[in-house]
Amino acid sequence: MIFAFDTRPAHAHAGLYVSSHPRSLISVSGEDRASFLQGLLCQDVVGQPSGTLRYGFFLNPKARILFDSWIGVLPDRILLSPSLFTPSGEEAFLAHLKKYLFFRTRAALASLTRGFVMATLVGPDAPTLAAPLFSEESGMEGLKSLASGGFAFLHPSSSAFESGRGPWIDLWIPSDAADKILAALSERVADRGGQRLDDAGIEVYRVERGIPTVPAELNLGHFPAEAGLDSLAVSYNKGCYVGQEPVTRLKFQGQLSRKLSGVRFSGSAPAEGPLPRPLLAASDGSEAGILTSLVSSDLCGTLVGLAYLKRGQWETGTALVDGEGNRFEVAELPLSPEESPF
Repeated sequence: MIFAFDTRPAHAHAGLYVSSHPRSLISVSGEDRASFLQGLLCQDVVGQPSGTLRYGFFLNPKARILFDSWIGVLPDRILLSPSLFTPSGEEAFLAHLKKYLFFRTRAALASLTRGFVMATLVGPDAPTLAAPLFSEESGMEGLKSLASGGFAFLHPSSSAFESGRGPWIDLWIPSDAADKILAALSERVADRGGQRLDDAGIEVYRVERGIPTVPAELNLGHFPAEAGLDSLAVSYNKGCYVGQEPVTRLKFQGQLSRKLSGVRFSGSAPAEGPLPRPLLAASDGSEAGILTSLVSSDLCGTLVGLAYLKRGQWETGTALVDGEGNRFEVAELPLSPEESPF
């Protein structure tokens, strides 16, 4: 299925998405909470100040992606928000952590997911719209407390996430206050010329921004660097963690065999097909990569998508074809109108 949604008001002003499949929210408490996570995450948790938000991965020993997570540090606990959209996914995440939670480790895990409604604000006006929700004493940086008792995750920028179209803010609103807060927030978004985004809308917006997600682009088939996220999610100055050796080797070799790229449909009548699916070089039919996401973008005026492309095939303008007969050209991320980009 190719998702379609006109996201231009979100790019120009703001978009509000109330998740029907929220990310999980896990609390890690106890004296050893930071050192416990330090050995599992490729991000530096021990060196992360209270009140900040970072992004990282839980990797397998071969440095392939098991789980992603936003990491918010509070004075008394650490919040983890992995991209898990089912109860079974959260169970798998907790089971992975518990494998390393040894008897003498002074750390405790608790799921907070059911106590909150998750909403997302995007676009240039997102900080202004979110600010009235923050508590007066919330002087923190990427992680702010809400007056209602919840949290705001202000995603940091990186080369992969930066688009000049405004930030991305996740709001964790207590369930008993969510209806009233979201109704007022939705009205303020509309007053500023923004829009409500449904599941299709946030997917189109994500692809236009060039943001990889679980499971389409972030999975056991890929390294963080291939997704363009090593500058955001990997600390090369911390101690040992699961998957460190291959991550470090890839960094210093400096040779990626494939990387996440944008693609733009260049045909006249698109044909739908399953995802992911192979992409071939239009010039000689050789293997070029894998198409992982595809949406219909009013912003770009055509179908656009994300793909992992092999070295030699990721140059802008390279012609590609998929097994459905669709023709594409490689495009720079973020994906923008060819005539008048944002």
